[in-house]
Amino acid sequence: MSLDRPTNANAPISRRTALRAGAAVSAAGVGMTVTSASPVRAAQDATPAAPAGWITQHLEVLFTPVDPVTITRAGGGPPQRGDHFYVDGPIFAVGDVNGTQIGTYQCFGAWTTASTETDAPNQRLTTVQYLFDDGSIAGLINELGTDPNSIFGAVQGGTGRYTGALGTFQQLHGPSAAEGTMATPGPGTPGAGQNVVRAVFELMLPQGR
Repeated sequence: MSLDRPTNANAPISRRTALRAGAAVSAAGVGMTVTSASPVRAAQDATPAAPAGWITQHLEVLFTPVDPVTITRAGGGPPQRGDHFYVDGPIFAVGDVNGTQIGTYQCFGAWTTASTETDAPNQRLTTVQYLFDDGSIAGLINELGTDPNSIFGAVQGGTGRYTGALGTFQQLHGPSAAEGTMATPGPGTPGAGQNVVRAVFELMLPQGR
C-alpha cells in the first residue's frame, strides 16, 4: 500500500474525531480486499475525511471459526448469561476461503444473554484479534442478537502496520459472508455446512508511525 506523507503528520487529534473518521480509500496488503461496494450496513455514511496525520483504509477478509469451546456454570446445556467461550480459525482473502491462509483469528468472551434468547439485542461480548504476518488488529464487539447497531465493534489498536489503529468493524455471518467465492468445488468454495465469516473494517491509521 502506498502512503503519501501528510503536510502535518504530528497534528493533535482527539480520540472522538479519530473514531469518526473511517472511510475506504487505500489498497490493503496481500490477501486483503478493498472494494467499492461492501455488504456491510452503511453505519459510517457521511463520515468526515481523515484529519491531517491520519489515513483511512477499508479492509475485508474471511475467516472460518472452528471447534468453539464454551465453559458453562451449570457444567452443560445451552450457554447462559455469564458463561465463557473461546474460538479461533484461519483467515483467508475474500474469494479464497479454504485457499492460502493469510492469518489467524482468535476470540474469547462471555455470553450476555442465554443462547436461547434469540430476540435479545446481542448475545455475546467478545474480544478479538486478527493476526497477520505484518501485524495484528485487536477489537471489542457484541455478537448475534437482533439489533444491527449493537454488532458494530470498536477497533482498539494493533501491532506492526496496524500500530495505533482506530475505527470500527463488523463480522458478517450467513450466506452473503462468502460472497464472491467460486461456484465450483475447490479452493475458494466453502465446504458443506462450513461457517464462513466476513470481517469488514473501516480503519484509521496514523501516518508515518
